[in-house]
Amino acid sequence: MNKLDIRQFNLRTLRYFLVLSEELHFSRAAKRLNMSQPPLSQQIRQLEESLGFALFSRGRHNVELTPAGHVFREQVPAIFGQLEKAVTIARQTAQGEVGRLEIGVISSSLVGVVPIALEKFRERYPDTQWTLHELPPNLQIQGLLEKQIDVCLFRMPPQQEGLHQEKIMEEDLMIALPRAHPLADRPSLALTDLREQPFVMFGLQKSRFADYLYACCVQAGFIPQIRQQVVEVQTLLSLVGANMGVALLPTSMRHIAQRNVIFKSISGARPKIPLHAIYRENDPSPTLGNFLNILKDLVQEDAQTTHVQSSSLS
Repeated sequence: MNKLDIRQFNLRTLRYFLVLSEELHFSRAAKRLNMSQPPLSQQIRQLEESLGFALFSRGRHNVELTPAGHVFREQVPAIFGQLEKAVTIARQTAQGEVGRLEIGVISSSLVGVVPIALEKFRERYPDTQWTLHELPPNLQIQGLLEKQIDVCLFRMPPQQEGLHQEKIMEEDLMIALPRAHPLADRPSLALTDLREQPFVMFGLQKSRFADYLYACCVQAGFIPQIRQQVVEVQTLLSLVGANMGVALLPTSMRHIAQRNVIFKSISGARPKIPLHAIYRENDPSPTLGNFLNILKDLVQEDAQTTHVQSSSLS
C-alpha cells in the first residue's frame, strides 16, 4: 500500500466533502457551496482517487456514504478543530499571551515595582510561564548571550555588544543608618557627614552598583571606611541594623528594612540610581514586550502617585 501524501489535500476539498456528506445530494451541496455541480463532482472524485477508496456510493437519484466515507466523516472535523487550535495558540503566542520568559535578577532589584510587575504579569497573562534566575551579573550576561535568559534587571549594567539596555526607572540614593545612630535625629544628611563612619557595602569589583556607590563617596571628597562587604541586600540591612556601619541604598530598599534601620535623604544634589532592563538586540518576543510594558506602566503610575502626594504636602 502506497503511503498517503497529505500534500494532495486542501481544506477546501475537505469542506466540499463535509457539505456533501450532510446534504447527500450533489445539486443541493453545490448550491450551498455557491458553485455549480460539475466542479463539485470533479473535486470529490479527485479526493477519492487520492485516497484510494470511494467515499460515496452514487445512485441515479441518491448519494450515500460508503462505510469508509462514514469513518472519514467522523474524523475530518478533528482536522478543522486542530487547525483552529493551532491558529488560536499561534495568535496568542504572537500577542505574547502564551510562552515563557526567563528573567535574570539581582536581590536589590526584587523590591518595589518589580515584584508587583511580576504579579500583574501573571494575572494578565496566566498562560505565560516565567522563571526568575538570581545570578551574579556576569552569569546573567552570559545567559542572555547564550539565549538561556530573555531579560535581566540591573542597576548598573555593563556595555555588551549584541545587548540592548533600556532604562526603566530612576530613584534617589539614600543613607541607611542604625536607628540608634548619633546622626539618626537629623532630617537629612550630606554624604560628607559619613566621612568618619564605617560602611557596609556590596562587594567591590564584583558589582558595578557597588563601584558606583564607592565613587559617589570619592566624588564627595572622602574614601569610605568599609568594615564589611556583602552580596545580598538583606545581609547588608541586617548588619546596618546591628550597628556594624552605615550604607548607601536606593529609596525602594526602605520597604524591606528592619525596624532598627532608618533611611535619610541626601541633602544637596542627590545621586540617582537607575534600573535597566537588558535584553538581546532585535528580540521580537511579544512576551518580553508585554512584561516590559507592565513594568514601565507601574513605574509611571508610581511616579504620578508620588508627585500627587508631594504636591499635597507642599
